Amino acid sequence: MAVMNVNVFSMSLKRTIDCTVILPQQIANDEKLSCMWLYHGSSGNHKAWLYHAPMQELSDQYHIAFVLPNVNESCFVDMNIGDSYGRYVGRELPSIIWNMFACISKEREKNFIAGFSNGGYGCFHTALTYPKKYCAIGAFSAGDKADAVFENDNSAKSIQRIRLFGAGDLHDTDYSIIHLAHSLIRENVEKPVVYHACGGKDPWLSMNHIVRDAFQQMPEYDYTYDEIAHLGHEWEFWREELNRFLQFLCKKGYITEA
Repeated sequence: MAVMNVNVFSMSLKRTIDCTVILPQQIANDEKLSCMWLYHGSSGNHKAWLYHAPMQELSDQYHIAFVLPNVNESCFVDMNIGDSYGRYVGRELPSIIWNMFACISKEREKNFIAGFSNGGYGCFHTALTYPKKYCAIGAFSAGDKADAVFENDNSAKSIQRIRLFGAGDLHDTDYSIIHLAHSLIRENVEKPVVYHACGGKDPWLSMNHIVRDAFQQMPEYDYTYDEIAHLGHEWEFWREELNRFLQFLCKKGYITEA
């Protein structure tokens, strides 16, 4: 198997930036691997999953490639004041990786996207913004930023929120997961399958329930929700849910277990 740190130049960001690519040990000639784009949370970077989950073993077990982008603290969106990380991860980086690694499939049915915490929100945002690229979402501990309490009090938290999303209400903007989901319904385009999970002891459980309840009112989506009562906003939960999401993809027929 191969774990590679790749430094790429991004036209969207106008600089170089790292990501990690993980490939299974054995790849047949001319094979096109399924790929999971795996997002980190606010407290880490593209190497977080490598430190906390058996990524190499999972790549072999499910014969799948993983791509782990780094987006610093951008929440994987085009920032209100800052860089266009949403365009980078959703449109530019896939093209770069597909050109660099001929063994990774470009087909929508072989590309999935997952992440935890801010990365869970981010994978929702990316897949609902670029639905032609990704067929399934695995969002762990993922609330909608539009539902987060915001006080414009000049604190570091409020300044960061304004940098990311602006100072206004987000519910009717493309920063809102539910707004994007409804937009795809109006556009009548193919929608990604959604697997959404949260720990029962997560401090942001109520925000996840808002997203859950909204998707359950949208029959146009193939939506599944999972909750582990005794776990919270923590790696034990995210590791388990990555395994459950991979099993979910197997049951859907997208991938197979070795």
